[in-house]
Amino acid sequence: MTEQINLRLSDEIISRAKKFAEKNGFSNIQELIKETLREKLFEKENIGGIFTYSASEKSLSKYWMTKEEDSAWNHLQKEM
Repeated sequence: MTEQINLRLSDEIISRAKKFAEKNGFSNIQELIKETLREKLFEKENIGGIFTYSASEKSLSKYWMTKEEDSAWNHLQKEM
């Protein structure tokens, strides 16, 4: 189950987030926010590899378009 939320962000944050997302291989700000939340929520549980792979697989497959994304995917698979 998923739930949609709405955020109000300043123009400065939106601008910086767009630049960061583009520079770091995210397809959009939403994907950046989801990945950032995953990192923050699960960093203390020290999970990765298969869990990150499973959480990201569905999301990544929708927007797979660049060689940078191939590199990111290969990196995730090596952690498993």
